[in-house]
Amino acid sequence: MASFLASFTGMDLPDWAWWVVLLAGSGTGIAKTAVPGGGILVVAALALAVPSRMSVGILLPILLFGDLFALWRFRKYADRRRLLLLFPPALLGLGAGYAILGRVNDAQLRPVIGAVVLSMAALQQLSRAIKKKREGNGADCQGKAGPAATLVFGFFSGMGTGMANSSGPVLSLYLLMAELPKVQFIATSAWFFFAMNLLKVPLFMGLGLLSAASLRVSLLMVPSVAAGAVLGYWMVPRISQERFNQLVFLLALAAAIRLLV
Repeated sequence: MASFLASFTGMDLPDWAWWVVLLAGSGTGIAKTAVPGGGILVVAALALAVPSRMSVGILLPILLFGDLFALWRFRKYADRRRLLLLFPPALLGLGAGYAILGRVNDAQLRPVIGAVVLSMAALQQLSRAIKKKREGNGADCQGKAGPAATLVFGFFSGMGTGMANSSGPVLSLYLLMAELPKVQFIATSAWFFFAMNLLKVPLFMGLGLLSAASLRVSLLMVPSVAAGAVLGYWMVPRISQERFNQLVFLLALAAAIRLLV
């Protein structure tokens, strides 16, 4: 298998790395439709399997494809007002992430991605704790994230996605603070990242992160993204989301630590 994939993409990777690449597509599909926290595992695992800078470029088309599955299902329910407030600071953050990405090499980017993933994992756990607390208190959905929170979380959401395709937990924490209803939460997140990922296309092209070789690898992942998205639809009512999230968190934690050492 490795020889065929190497001839198709022009990349010489061991068998285990190709399996990671293919499974990363499924993980992206599942993350978009069932387990948002799973995205941090995909980012960390892919950076281990292929050169770190290339992994960022490979993942972008896959994220855009996965976004389409989320938008198809939840496109009508986004909180447009909150999106308009988030976009200005997010654009500033996107610029900051782009500047950092343009100044680091593969050896420098691996620990950066590891640190970002660890930070996102910590925020993910914090967001889950806040959600549990609010559910336990029977909180309503009036939205309590003020202008300062919007500026801070918008900026870091943009920077995380611009630097390492990894800011889902940052935005999730903000939307939990805003106490959006579940469907609005998913739809608002989907539209936010679809817009950010589209904006990243010319930026990544300018940095040389999107190339013929990276696009061929992305193309290999497309079928598994679709399969993962469909599997995500099927999984939601059939498994414990809590247990699955914990498994994804532990695997992402292990992958991030591996990037740092």
